[in-house]
Amino acid sequence: MKNNVLETLKAYSLDKLCDLWDLTENMNGPEIPTVRGWLMDEIERRNPEGFDAWLEQDAPEDKDLRRYVLN
Repeated sequence: MKNNVLETLKAYSLDKLCDLWDLTENMNGPEIPTVRGWLMDEIERRNPEGFDAWLEQDAPEDKDLRRYVLN
């Protein structure tokens, strides 16, 4: 199943990945950290510079990820 999910994420646009990231922000299920990890990995693969810039903030906010990786 994991491979299917990862392949599906690769097919999504960066904008769609950010939408999914935003959607998971307030979810609390036990699988959410894993899903968010997969999303971060794919977002970082697409835009490593923007992703690193987001992480390098003093306190990176989830809501700001889109601004860093889509510019």
